[in-house]
Amino acid sequence: MAKKKPGFRCASCGEWHDELLTDIACGLPDDVFALDYVQRYQRARYNQDFCTLDEKRHFIRCVLPVPFSYRDDFFGWGVWVEVGKKQHDAYLRYFEADSPDAAPPAIEGTLANALRGYRNTQGLPLRLDAAHDRRPLAWLPPASRHTLAREQRKGINAERHHALALQSASK
Repeated sequence: MAKKKPGFRCASCGEWHDELLTDIACGLPDDVFALDYVQRYQRARYNQDFCTLDEKRHFIRCVLPVPFSYRDDFFGWGVWVEVGKKQHDAYLRYFEADSPDAAPPAIEGTLANALRGYRNTQGLPLRLDAAHDRRPLAWLPPASRHTLAREQRKGINAERHHALALQSASK
């Protein structure tokens, strides 16, 4: 029996890619995604980087990096982080600032997505590391015992990488 070659079918383009995926993106915060089309249209405003639900809940798009232990790179979870209005607005001003020398605001929030391959990720506390040249990076607290936090600190091996890719492909 022929061994299936490694790779994945991209959910965006539908094409087969020979390497394992190195990122999985959540299109919207889970609570926004769960709304039907009409409710989403009436209650949410969003683009690639920011989301507001009912003018009361505010979200920033981030990358939650999990380093690989077997190569120099990381697995990037494209996630949404719920933050307070003041933090949302401060980051929006920083995001739109013309000066790359502007100091990024300190932002803390909670993970707004349930991630496949992990239990109970929605609501995990995060700290954001913002920079002008990329999306903010999201970091779990160093003392967290959650599996995602441990993997973010120690990295994932090739087998775990493959398992995450397979779980994502099984949507």
